[in-house]
Amino acid sequence: MYGPLSDSAEWLEVGGLGGFASGTTAGIRTRRYHALLLTATTPPADRKVLVNGFEAWVQTVLGNWFLTSQRYLPDIVYPDGITRIKTFEHRPWPTWLFELDDNLGIEQELFVPYGQSALVSLWRLTGNPGHNVKLAVRPFLSGRDFHGMHRENSSIRFDPELSRDRVRWKPYYDIPLSVRGLGTGVGT
Repeated sequence: MYGPLSDSAEWLEVGGLGGFASGTTAGIRTRRYHALLLTATTPPADRKVLVNGFEAWVQTVLGNWFLTSQRYLPDIVYPDGITRIKTFEHRPWPTWLFELDDNLGIEQELFVPYGQSALVSLWRLTGNPGHNVKLAVRPFLSGRDFHGMHRENSSIRFDPELSRDRVRWKPYYDIPLSVRGLGTGVGT
């Protein structure tokens, strides 16, 4: 394991175009610059956060287990995904191992492909749960300047554009699209 899991120990993935993905080893975003997809539209001056983060959980016949946690106030962290992180590795890219029960684990990897304004997130099932496992992911879309904060507003568009193998979001008309491939999920 690379050091302790902490909301002050950070990781950073760069893509070579001026954008990046960053966060803490504990998975809790603690700074406005922590984001999963921060793109440079005209580097180095104009950077936008397209995806702040996400909420992820695993659903089984035995129940649901969260893989993520968010900090809402200095003393409130919810849900409890941070308690399931067993290891974090920073090489070759950020990788977490979650232990859900004695027979079930999830490995999550994040990387930014060089030369692209994109993020790849992979989840891999470890162990043998003996039953069906479903991964649910809810992205936190944004479109804000990376120096700024974002509040609820009526201008944001939540409707996706669906095509054969992609889901695309364009929260505001003047920012780049956020795209997610439909083939992502828990695999063995």
